[in-house]
Amino acid sequence: MNTEVIRPGKVFYLISGAVFIIGIILFVVLLLTGITSTVNRLDTRIVVPGTNTIELKETGKYSIYFEYRSVLDGKVYETESIVGLMCSLKNTETGESVNLSNSIANSNYSISGRQGKSIFDFDIDKPGKYEFKAWYKSERGEEAVLAIGKGFGGSLVRTILLCIGALIISLGASITIFVVTLVRRNRAKKSMQMNNLL
Repeated sequence: MNTEVIRPGKVFYLISGAVFIIGIILFVVLLLTGITSTVNRLDTRIVVPGTNTIELKETGKYSIYFEYRSVLDGKVYETESIVGLMCSLKNTETGESVNLSNSIANSNYSISGRQGKSIFDFDIDKPGKYEFKAWYKSERGEEAVLAIGKGFGGSLVRTILLCIGALIISLGASITIFVVTLVRRNRAKKSMQMNNLL
């Protein structure tokens, strides 16, 4: 008695599931790696209130983030509020003040013991050293960490789009393999049944 084998084999269902699982793993890995890399762009961190000299190496738009949870130089900072904190920025060479505007994009991050939210944006047209000064109106307030960086928002959006793209492609491939396998196996079964009736 001849035993006919239905093609494609059931192994393709397993391949479909494997592709889906790989897609989820890739999504998580890309997301965590991308977010970590993006947060690392906020490489200038200062403790306020106080006066700090920072070096800005590129022209363009920068953002300032209030890290309400942070670790800097081995010290843990957990700041509940910076209400009343005043800030100013000026070029140390020219003495020109830089306008700090309230952040339009309400971006947040939480990674590697750092949690922060955007508070100010500013633009510079000349790289160099800048004096950042921060003080409280009431002269009393909590110590806090501010992080300054460039391109954080755009990098975060690219990371999210890349992760979603990878997930959609893997999900699409998984569904395609499953459906094609199911349809072809059903056709093969019907063909076998017809042949057995003849």
